[in-house]
Amino acid sequence: MYTGSIGQNRRPFASVPLVDHYFPAAAIEGARTTLTRCIQRGEGAGLVVGPSGTGKTMLCLLLAQQFRKTFQVAMLASGRLSSRRALFQAILYELGRPYRDMDEGELRLALIDYLNCGDGNPNGMVLLVDEAHTLPLRLLEEIRLLSNLARDGLPLVRLVLVGAPVLEERFASPKLDSFSQRLGARCYLESFNRTETRDYVQSQVNSAGASGEEVFPEETCQSVFQATGGVPRLINQVCDHALLLAHVAGWKMIGPANIEEAWADLQQLPAPCNAEHKTEDADSGVIEFGPLDDSIERSESRSKASVFRVASVEQEGAEEEDGSEPDGQIHRIERLLAKADEDFQPAGSIGPEVELNFEETVHPFQEEFEQEEVVSDRYAAMRAKQPLTFGTSAYAVEYEPPTASNEAPNVCIAEEPETRHEECVAAGRHEEHSAAYSSSSPDDETRRHEYRQLFSRLRRG
Repeated sequence: MYTGSIGQNRRPFASVPLVDHYFPAAAIEGARTTLTRCIQRGEGAGLVVGPSGTGKTMLCLLLAQQFRKTFQVAMLASGRLSSRRALFQAILYELGRPYRDMDEGELRLALIDYLNCGDGNPNGMVLLVDEAHTLPLRLLEEIRLLSNLARDGLPLVRLVLVGAPVLEERFASPKLDSFSQRLGARCYLESFNRTETRDYVQSQVNSAGASGEEVFPEETCQSVFQATGGVPRLINQVCDHALLLAHVAGWKMIGPANIEEAWADLQQLPAPCNAEHKTEDADSGVIEFGPLDDSIERSESRSKASVFRVASVEQEGAEEEDGSEPDGQIHRIERLLAKADEDFQPAGSIGPEVELNFEETVHPFQEEFEQEEVVSDRYAAMRAKQPLTFGTSAYAVEYEPPTASNEAPNVCIAEEPETRHEECVAAGRHEEHSAAYSSSSPDDETRRHEYRQLFSRLRRG
């Protein structure tokens, strides 16, 4: 939108990483040199760690462009891969190989076959994994297994992992101990310092066709560093927005105030340019005690008890002795505090928040119970003295209750005389059975029928 407003022929501060805008700062240039040597010599996997906005993606793009002529390059820019199948599909897609309608095993074999055949890729592949800290451990282990592929003593996969500082913490896990041993280089990216911030801003404007020293003078670059902390991504945002404001207002030079305005428009933290303003009460010499939360309504008595002020030493100097010495000032402050302590009372009385009332304990065995009613069985004594008999008087059969020594009567009382006679004969009680059965008369049939089920239950226990 503002192209050509201050003499530039392109947008100097892009919102996405571009290789043409690469600035060789000390940290990123040292990482690029180390990774270049590591890839060319096949020393092992390279690890790049850096905070957000410090140029990790820019470094990956730079390495991909550098080795695209000598290696097959696969750059995984989206680290959100949830399965091994998705990982192999992403690699085959970057290599321009078929990746559809195949399961995990077929994708793995297709990739290994392509790396081993050597057609079109005699030197192997360079695998650049951006945002590697988002990969689960099983996918990191799968990538490690790919780095084991070799031909003629040289690895077929040259690996570079790029991620946030948490990536290095994950490599400290015992589960990735084998992978950590294979790391051939560890590189760390940092923010720009003041000099690098100035050189970066001015070099970007110069590469766009304008004069960086005129558009962004020295004091403006210092304001950029103070606002952004030297983070390249934030530098691009604030400088690009400042150029937009300059184009709208018709400015030819951007000053510190314009950087402050651009930073406020981006809704970032308050600009440090206004941090030096002081309030009127900064040097009033008043010490205030009390709670910091003014939203709670306080009564008049509590406000008098919890908040009091100590007058400054300068105001009391006329009435007191000379206070130029520190000891004299300390004594005056102690006297003022002593006066305040006379009227000071705690904000509230200390007492239990919940009142607990316990009832008197009652002994459970001291309660009065109603008198139990005694129920006597008038026929219990008669049943105990007279044995139970049935049949005629000549052939009466007595029944004795079972005891410990005599658990069952030695009498056979047959429910069905015709069917039970054989069992009684087998048990040796055929005489009793025959007597009981033969002595029965028609008058006794009714009585015997009444006792049939009773003695059957008693016999069965």
